[in-house]
Amino acid sequence: MTSTNDEHPGIGPGLGRLEGRVAVVTGADSGIGRATARLFAREGAKVVCVDRLESGEPRVDRLIEADGGQAVFVKGDVAERSTNEAMVAMALERFGDLHVVFLNAGTGIRKRIHELSDEEWNHVIDTNLHGVYHGVRAALPHFMEAGRGNIIATASSYGIIASARYPAYSATKAAIVNLTRAMAIDYGPEIRVNCVCPGPTDTPRIRELPPRPRLLTDEQKARAGQSVPAMHRMARPEEIAYAVLFLASDESSFVTGHALVVDGGQTATATSVSS
Repeated sequence: MTSTNDEHPGIGPGLGRLEGRVAVVTGADSGIGRATARLFAREGAKVVCVDRLESGEPRVDRLIEADGGQAVFVKGDVAERSTNEAMVAMALERFGDLHVVFLNAGTGIRKRIHELSDEEWNHVIDTNLHGVYHGVRAALPHFMEAGRGNIIATASSYGIIASARYPAYSATKAAIVNLTRAMAIDYGPEIRVNCVCPGPTDTPRIRELPPRPRLLTDEQKARAGQSVPAMHRMARPEEIAYAVLFLASDESSFVTGHALVVDGGQTATATSVSS
């Protein structure tokens, strides 16, 4: 069992940035979602943690409770409308409000488009894009009635630049970037909508917990794209979580419709290579 003290060494003591807030985090039991749920709780939020798998040990809500925070776990698939309705209902019933939704759950399949089956293509689209759609649709009635709300989605650096053998993933992440812009226009100024675009991140999908920084191998470089990030390492989940925290907090009160790239220079490197 991983020590709760060293699983996320980059998360410091909270400063109350989300004190009194209620947040939903999807894909919360692993990787970026797990670090973000824990960070949100450290910053004072009550967190509804949503995941289709209970992959972390301890489970993320129990990890948050061990930190002294408040959290509840909802097991379900974000590709299903019912899961998204259940997570919003849980926030309102258990904690009495909802302020932030972080629609983070995602997946990808590395094949060229002619190699993908219809089932594989639809699985990625349903999880990554329809998961955001259903999450937004579930949260909007409460946000519109309250006259305020904050929606954050996980896109990707591959929504800005393409990746070899990743067509469905790249397409959904690019769609999330522009969907973010469209929703910010439609629902501002009361509801802010942003997305975060992580670069290669050291999550359990790549290797075991706890995350530790290291140089990318040749295989990881190929998986990350055609160039190595300027930082010469993958991100730690906590580093992405702090970017999400910025978008969730009042510190970003004049930021909406924005795709916040947190990629260690990956897209900058790609731009310089192509020019």
